[in-house]
Amino acid sequence: MATLTLPEVFDLRLKLQGLEGKKDSPELSLFERCDIEDEILEIKEKLGQFDRQKFSEDDECLNCSA
Repeated sequence: MATLTLPEVFDLRLKLQGLEGKKDSPELSLFERCDIEDEILEIKEKLGQFDRQKFSEDDECLNCSA
């Protein structure tokens, strides 16, 4: 898996918020709801991987440019 940049993480978090707000809509079919749930899980997995790899062994942020 490629390392995510901070803007990509920000975009994923915004997308996640939108999907979580949309998933309980009564206008969605069961299949649409399942597709949204799958996408939510995929985004959460990517964000979790980013959080786990955020710091190297010497506590420097691998994804920061500072």
